[in-house]
Amino acid sequence: MLAITRPESERSWPEYGSKPAKPGLYLGLFHGRHHPREPMNDWGFDGPTIGPLRWCHTTYALDIKIEFEEAADAIGYFGTEEIQFELKIDGDLLVFDGMYFGDWTVYYVSPDDCERLPDAFRETRRVNHLRAHRKLLL
Repeated sequence: MLAITRPESERSWPEYGSKPAKPGLYLGLFHGRHHPREPMNDWGFDGPTIGPLRWCHTTYALDIKIEFEEAADAIGYFGTEEIQFELKIDGDLLVFDGMYFGDWTVYYVSPDDCERLPDAFRETRRVNHLRAHRKLLL
């Protein structure tokens, strides 16, 4: 299992809240900050939507292990074609790519919920965002 930090110029991932291109299981990171003791006046920033995954497993709240469905999907997140990775937890924050996240969620994206391609015949743009933690679910 690898845990890799890449330079910001090499990062390539969908942000949490955006609709991913492929259906499957995802790990969404949000409530982000750049340092564990950074003062927070708001929710911080949204991190990546990581996936699609075969599984996501937490061990004693110390680390989170993930496995991608396809090795090629890992390149944008970790810069390598491995399928298994380990994300560490520092105190109560999940660490990904040198950033710290206070909240994370595992969720399934169905084919109907994937990113919609732009079209020329609609007057209004279709919504390409999913943020379950900020919606009122009825």
